[in-house]
Amino acid sequence: MRQLIVRLGRIKSVIAMTAITTVFSNLFTLLMYSIFLRFGVQLNIIAAFTIATVVCVILTPIISWNMFGLVIEIDNLEQEMRQLATYDSLTGLLTRRAFLEKANAVFNIAKRESFNISILLVDFDEFKIINDQYGHITGDQVLRKYGEKVQDICRKSDLAGRLGGEEFTFLLSHADAKKAEYFAKRFQKIIRDTVVTDDAGNKIQFSISIGLASYPEINTDKIESLLFLADKALYNAKANGKDQTVVYHQVPEV
Repeated sequence: MRQLIVRLGRIKSVIAMTAITTVFSNLFTLLMYSIFLRFGVQLNIIAAFTIATVVCVILTPIISWNMFGLVIEIDNLEQEMRQLATYDSLTGLLTRRAFLEKANAVFNIAKRESFNISILLVDFDEFKIINDQYGHITGDQVLRKYGEKVQDICRKSDLAGRLGGEEFTFLLSHADAKKAEYFAKRFQKIIRDTVVTDDAGNKIQFSISIGLASYPEINTDKIESLLFLADKALYNAKANGKDQTVVYHQVPEV
């Protein structure tokens, strides 16, 4: 019922409710007229139908207008809450929880249908310096611009999320380690060439480090294992000077 009200909108819902109540009111009037007639009581049928119609046309919109408005408002609030739970408000990317849920679903399909997937973990290089030097508002501008670049490069089959702070992730479907590494390096160049201008006119450039792990190159039953190994590769990228991509199988044994 609520979905129908939302789909019709407030005005159309009120009109529809008025029409329905008018029809039922007149049917009830006809029923009562028949009962009274059976007992020999004569009523003015025209007056009865007129009253039934006028009362419905006047009262139904007054009663239903606020009621339908409340239903639509509640639905809008629920949609906003679902949106906030699914998408990061700053970057427009999936939240950590939403990403993990969707990534698990894709991973299970990949295992069943035997296709490659790759997990990329992304971390900004020296993001604290941007916040300290230019302020957190500018830092938010940088993250927002990053989100825009992610959405520009992602395919419909890919997932991209914000795990927290300045740490992000991708799930690339039908991409082995080689394709994922090419994607990562191409994306790094896009980010490297991106310039954010703050309110003071300062031009800020930034870079990212990426660690990646791929299935089935890495034979595992859990998406969390790929995330863990991609994180180890990311750590290696950071330790080796940042602004680079490291594939997990390239990480030297310790």
